[in-house]
Amino acid sequence: MADQFVGHALASAGLVTSVDTVQRNMLGARIQASNGNEYVYLAGVASCAEGDFVSYNATTYVAVRLIANAVGMVAIAPAAILAANWGWFLIKGFYATARAQSAGSIAAAGGVFATSAAAGTVDDSSLAANFVNGVVSTASDTAGIVPVQISYPYVTNTVPA
Repeated sequence: MADQFVGHALASAGLVTSVDTVQRNMLGARIQASNGNEYVYLAGVASCAEGDFVSYNATTYVAVRLIANAVGMVAIAPAAILAANWGWFLIKGFYATARAQSAGSIAAAGGVFATSAAAGTVDDSSLAANFVNGVVSTASDTAGIVPVQISYPYVTNTVPA
């Protein structure tokens, strides 16, 4: 069953996979789907593909494809939400088709790291200061796709003491 929004009504919520060509919701708005997944409404980014990891900050709510050394909150694009578009990005729940850096590179039940290999992707190779807090792979990746469980993920670009 596809995600359907529940909870308080928004005037123009749209669908989880909607790509809006005009802003239909307040940037930063959050909404929960019937399956428990939670989404945030963001402005899109150039070259965004379905399953891309993005970072954003709570001031502008503009998505940036995740790269090494990023700082900010992290979400997953459920559709190709390009620059000059808007849409809902997953911030809590399960996502079956997140983008991994390369086939066979991510092990099951492990953390992931932002990578400089390809914007919008993650890897399980330890890169100092690039750990994505709040993301766990639930199976090994297949052909560059990895299922993940996320809970309000973020990156800090710092190494814990």
